[in-house]
Order: sequence, then C-alpha cells, then structure tokens
Amino acid sequence: MEVVQVQPRDSYLHYVYVPTKNTTINWSFTTKRNNIQFGVYKRHGQEPLPSSSDILFRAQAHRQGSLPSGELLNPQGSSKDLLASSAGSINSAHSSSASRPRAKSVASTKLREQGLVEIVPIQQTNSSQTKVEGSLMVSEAGNYVLVFDNTFSRNTPKLLTLSVTLSETPNTGLDRGSSMVGGEAVTANGSSANQYELTGWLLKKRRKKMQGWAKRWFRLSGSGVLSYSTSPTGVPRGLIQIRISTITNQPKSRALHIDSGTMIYHLKALTPEDHETWTKHLKKHRASGLETEVESFEEWRHNRQSRHASAIAKEKARVDVSRGLQGSQNVKEKFQCLDKWLQEEKEQYDIEPGWITNLVQLKDDLEEAINRQDQQWHVIQETVVQADSFNLGRASGTSTPLSTIADGNGTVDSSSNGLAGLRRTTTMMSHDSSFSEEFYDAEDVELSPSEEDNDADGHIHVEEAADTTDDEEEEEEDYEHEQEQENKQGTHQEEKDWTQQWLDSPQRRHRLPSPAVGDVGSALSVFRKNVGKDLSTIAMPVSMNEPLNMLQKACEELEYSDLLDKACTLSTPMERLMYITIFAITSYTSSQYRTGRKPFNPMMTETYENIRPDKGFRFISEKVSHNPLIIAAHAESKNYKYWQCTKIKSKFWGKSMEFMTEGVFHVNLTGHDDHYTYSKPSSWMRNMIAGEKYLEHAGEMKVMNHTTGDYAIVTFKEGTGGGLFGAPTNRNDVIATFYTSGGKKVRRVVGKWSDKLAEEVDMNKRQLSVLWTANSPGVEDHANYYGFTRFCMELNEITDVEKAKLPITDTRYRPDQHLYEQGNVDEADAEKQRIEQKQRDRRKDFELKGIPWNPRWFTLQEDSYNEPGFASADSTLSQSWVYNDQYWNARESGQWPSDMFDLW
Repeated sequence: MEVVQVQPRDSYLHYVYVPTKNTTINWSFTTKRNNIQFGVYKRHGQEPLPSSSDILFRAQAHRQGSLPSGELLNPQGSSKDLLASSAGSINSAHSSSASRPRAKSVASTKLREQGLVEIVPIQQTNSSQTKVEGSLMVSEAGNYVLVFDNTFSRNTPKLLTLSVTLSETPNTGLDRGSSMVGGEAVTANGSSANQYELTGWLLKKRRKKMQGWAKRWFRLSGSGVLSYSTSPTGVPRGLIQIRISTITNQPKSRALHIDSGTMIYHLKALTPEDHETWTKHLKKHRASGLETEVESFEEWRHNRQSRHASAIAKEKARVDVSRGLQGSQNVKEKFQCLDKWLQEEKEQYDIEPGWITNLVQLKDDLEEAINRQDQQWHVIQETVVQADSFNLGRASGTSTPLSTIADGNGTVDSSSNGLAGLRRTTTMMSHDSSFSEEFYDAEDVELSPSEEDNDADGHIHVEEAADTTDDEEEEEEDYEHEQEQENKQGTHQEEKDWTQQWLDSPQRRHRLPSPAVGDVGSALSVFRKNVGKDLSTIAMPVSMNEPLNMLQKACEELEYSDLLDKACTLSTPMERLMYITIFAITSYTSSQYRTGRKPFNPMMTETYENIRPDKGFRFISEKVSHNPLIIAAHAESKNYKYWQCTKIKSKFWGKSMEFMTEGVFHVNLTGHDDHYTYSKPSSWMRNMIAGEKYLEHAGEMKVMNHTTGDYAIVTFKEGTGGGLFGAPTNRNDVIATFYTSGGKKVRRVVGKWSDKLAEEVDMNKRQLSVLWTANSPGVEDHANYYGFTRFCMELNEITDVEKAKLPITDTRYRPDQHLYEQGNVDEADAEKQRIEQKQRDRRKDFELKGIPWNPRWFTLQEDSYNEPGFASADSTLSQSWVYNDQYWNARESGQWPSDMFDLW
C-alpha cells in the first residue's frame, strides 16, 4: 500500500502508464477521518511518463527502513471480485457508498485547461468510512491519471492510503510476482532499475504571502519525478512531472520556479553548489520531454481549430458590425463638416445663390439617408447580440443560458427556459459570464534578496522540517477604516469653467500614421536573460514597444470618465460607490486588445497633458521618480477630482509576464464629502513561450469610501478552459460585492471587465440591471495598430488645443516615440538610445554639482493612505507626490519656468 498526504486546496495526481490497450486499472484507497474526491483522466500522447507508484513505494520503503513484503502492483484478482467493465467505463465495488454528485470540481477545471481528457468525473467518496475500490478497462495505451482532489478543503490535509494494480493480458511476459510500473517491471521485493538520482534539502515557498519559507526534503527520481516531504522519512506531500513542466532558473538568488500547469513550486537551494546540481538534473529531464510537448501542441492546435470554428464566425460577425457602426459614425462626422461649410458659405451672400439652395436640399436628403443607415446598423447589432448566449446566471454550479427580458425599469429578468431575448432600453447591454474557483500549490511571487520574508540582514526566515504547519489557512486581512484628511480647499468655491475655452472639440484622428512595426518575437531572448527582474529598469529594444508612453497610459484610465460624472449626480453613498467601483474596473477594458508590447518609459520630469472638452476633464502627469519608476497624475472636472501616484513594475516568470501597479488611486466628487481610494491587482501576459498569448487580470481590489466606511471588494477571476496552449475560453470575469461600514453585504455587480457589468437586483442572480457596456475599439483593423482603441490613438496627437501651448517636456515632442509611431524602427531605436544616454549624462552632472533632480508639478507630501516606504525605500514615512496646482496657471500665461530644460 502507498501513503501520501494531500494538502488542503490541492490535489494529488497519481500517474499510471498503461503499455497496452484493453488493460484494466484496479485501485483501492482509504483516508483517515475525512473524505476525499476521486476521478480518472487521460493525458494526450503515447510517450510513457514515470509512474507515481514507483516514487511513493521507494519513499515508503525508506521511511520504514525495509521494503514491504507484498507486491507494489499485485493484481489480487482472487481476493476481490473487481470485474473489468467495457472500455472507458468504471466498475466500483462500493458504488452505493463511494461517491455522490458534487458541484464542479476545481481540480477538474484545471485539468481540462491542461488538455487532460475526463474519463471518470471527479466525485465525492466515502473514503474515511469504507475502502473505495474500482476498476477501469482502457481502450488505448497511454498515461492515465488518478486524481485525488482536496481542493474543496480549506484547512484539512488528507492522509491517503492507496493501492493501484494493472490486470495485464496473458501475453505480457510478466510473472505472477511482478507488474508494470511506468513501463518498467517491478519485482515482488519492490526493486527497480529506476532509483533516486538526487535527494536533499531545499527551501520551498509557502502558499500565502508573508508566511516565509519551509525547509523540505526533495527527491528526484531517475525517471524525472520530483517529490517532497517534511523530512527524509516523512510522508510525501506532492509530486511533479519535470518532463511536462516549465522551469525558471535564477542563479543569483539560487531560486528555481517549477510550473507544472496545475501547481507551482517556488524553491531555493541552500548553497550555490546545490543550486547548480539541482539545475543540471532538472534541465536534463525537462529536455527529454520537449518532443512530447511539441506533439501535444500540434494535436491541440488541430482540435482547437475544429472546435472553435463557430466561435470564430460569431466573432467575425461582431467585428463586421463594429466596423459598420464605426464607418457610419465617420460618415456622420464628415457630414457635420459639410453642414458647417455650407453655413459659412451662406453667410457670405445676402441673397442665397441657386447652387447653394440645391446643395442644401441635397444635404437634407443625404442626412436622412445617413440616419437611416445608422439605424439599420444598430438593428443589426441588436440581432447579433441577441443571437449570442448570455451566461449571467448559474444553476447547480454550472453556467446555463438565461432568458433576459428588460422591463421598463431597465432591469433584466431571467426566466428558466434558457432562451435569450434581450431588449435594449438604454445604451448598455447585458453580457455573458461564468465564474469558477482556482487553486495553486504556491503563488507566483517575487523571489529576490529583497523578498519580504527576509529580515534586515538579508537572512531568509526558514521554518525547519519538524514544523508541518505550512498549509494552515491564511487569516482574513483586517481592513482598517482610516479617517479621511480634511479638505484643504474648505468649502466649494465657484471657479471659472475652463471647458468653456474650447466650445468646439477639435477634429481628432481615427488611426495611427503607420500599422504596427517591430518584431515582438525577439522579446523572448531579452526576457530569458532577465527572469524575475523588474523589466522597467532594463533598457529594451524599441521594437518591443507600443507608440504610447506610461504617462499617457495613466490618462487612458479615464476613457470611461463619464461614470464619474454619473456618480456625481447620484444621491445615495452606496450608489456613488457602485459607479466609482465600475469606473475602477473599466480602467482595464482597453487592455483586452493589446498585443503584448510595453509602453515607452518616460524620462525624469517628462510630462503629459490632455484636455478633453468632449469628456469635460483636463489631465496632467509627470514622472516623479526614476528608481523606482513612479508616475504621478491629476485630473479635474467640474464633477470630480481624480489623482494617482503609482509605482510601475513588470517581471517575466518563464511562462508568463507580470505587470504590477503599486500605489493608491483617489477620487473626490464635487458636492459630496466622499473620498474614495482603491489599489489595483496584478496583470498577467500568459503563454509567453508557446501557444496563444493573452492578457488577464487576477486578484482582488478594494474600493473604499473613507467618509462613510462603505466599501466594495472586487474579485478578478482567472480564465478557465482553452487547453494547455490556448487562451481560456471563458475569461475576464469579475465580481464586485458591496458592504456597509458594518460589514453587511448589500449589493453585488457581476460581469466581464472587457464587455459589460450588471447589478443583481435585490441580490437576486436572476434579476440583472445593466449598468455599463464597453465601447467597441472604434478603429478598423485595430489588431494591426497595436490593439489601440480610438481613445488611445488620440493620446499622442497634437490638436488645435495643444498647438503652441505645450511645454518642451511634453511626451508628444519625444522624437523616438514619434518616429516609432511613423513606422521608422531603426531611426526610433537610435533616438531612444541617444535620449537615454542624455538622461544618464545629465544625472551624473547633477550629482557632481549636488543639484537634486526634483519633479516640477508634483510635491512629495505625507499620505496616510499609502504604504510606508512607498516613495523611497530608505524612508519609513507614508508619502506620495501630489499635484501642486501650478501647471495650468503656467500654461494659460505661457510663462513656463526659466530653468526648464530640454529632455530630447
């Protein structure tokens, strides 16, 4: 019998290689005190993977000091009546008590994402009270996985005792005293040519942040299976197949990141010599699995192309409709120019000429035709939307289509017949969504000498092997209700409405001067050399960029600023909080179209302004710190004030790239005493090495009204489905739950940050009130233009509003970014290197003269909402850079500071 401890929120995958078809897999297992879930899966490919039984057997023999007297995989056909069923079916000796239906397993979702095929669904068993036995006759040879799922348990590990045998056909050539283990013959005394090739102590990162490291005993078998326990004689706690995992190596910090797709181990060697030894052996086994992985990728690609043909056609229809709507809008704008020109011509004549009269009549006919065409496109859009399925509801743990009929109040009532029929009552629509759980063996975290688990002397906090509490549940974080600072402005004073200076919005461009240029594929060679590092501090080739600056991306957050205007008009604090939260979520919306490129890093004291009369705000941002890279921004409108001070980081983790935005975002609404803050979770670019790249946001965001104490918790869910190399078929889901200051749950908003958001009326999942819908990109062939939306394309343009008004430090004057936008990659790269060198030379000159390089439009102030040490690692103060109210005065007067120097 084999023994393994299955950790809480985790699952144990027991691999069995079946060399011939029509072989029966027999199993029996029990657990102590608590039950466990069980299922069977098959992995694609015929290449044999090492059997888990071989690894567990040797660990158990070593722990007991002797080998067991029985066989490892003895058929035992005479002791139990385990009848092999037909191919692909299961026979259980305890069918009445072994299992019961359960909501969809977390493990099953993860396994399907990794391309495994479900044979026996994961179900709850009664394993703590009776021995669960069963058998499965397989119709083809290959690697089969017995799944013991403990992801439903939050705190309790399960001690699993199991036995697995293969009932071979008569001509296998095996004696009664032997059986097949991973394709190898194992004799009755348990011996095998495949012994451990490497064992030793390693440090393993705990599951939760701030829990430090645990010293664990690791074993690497000759067949490439890595297992670990708390001590050399301890019960195995987990296994990873190295041949199908991604390994990231960090020699400087002696770190190894091993990602199997269903779990991640973050490890550290105790010495550089140990790190070199482990790395050498792990790489050897990883290289042997590459050929199988390529074959699996080709099989996945073929299946995906067949499976998603209808989805591609549906998406094409939506794109075509978006293009039609955009074309209609462009025609309307040109018509407005024609109308304006006719009015100017008419004013030049006392008596209207005949040709103008004819043109006016033709203009009226044209206007009617344009409006009719626009209405037709909107009808087509409604038809396409209604043809799609809306999965906003969920029953018995699964997503089902719902009938959605909007009532007169703008709510959506979901009936049970599954038919979708949505009538649009506003400019906003419902959207599809389904949600699922997630599990990890360890989180993706930064591993470096400055890890938060290190003490002041750089020593790592390590828990010795004797302590086995590394899987305890992390306590819920206590959110302190901080008191809002007094408003320095006192009472609201009447100010001049600056938007009246530009009554007519300027004409803005619809596309960039050049389609996307540069080779993104070359980025991998740069990324591999900088795994785990902050990429914002590393000089990158310009071909990896998009023609947008980080200062401009801070302004891109305001694309849906109309939500702030809406919040200002609402009477109740909870309604205002709801729209502020939706605004915070929509800051991610335009990222769905991005192509995986990075924005330009701004120079020190580089600035960017944006005045939008059509949206009613003006915006200013500045780079206020070089190392660490910190961006400060401030926007104001007659309805609100919005500001941020954020630290930007990006790191490459082997399979994925992480984008981190640290810092606090603030919103004040005119006419209300509310002060809102929120911080953002990380974003991830997935499948950086192979497969379909995609961007997603994962984690939690808290939006707080510090005046009332009300708050919202927003959860960004990881995507599910899609297989090993594809983008998830269901992703971008978000759930926002709203609480009073006393912690009472009062409202809930669900949806997709990329599409639409709706409120559950009276917390009823079947009654949905649509609050927001995303705009289409507004750009024809946006994928060929870096995935920019129209609002994004307008950010780097100099219009009549900016001409002869900008300071010399404004991003629009930056030559390398301008050349890159024009499609001149080589010239842009040369300019980028020149500008960066100019900045380094100026910094050295300032240091020699003792001149500080300080930001001009933002001042460092105490900020109780920020983390201590945010502005400077050497400081323990809570500080951030805040707008000093000087930029717009200087702009209006045209008197820029005399000591302002050219950055380019």
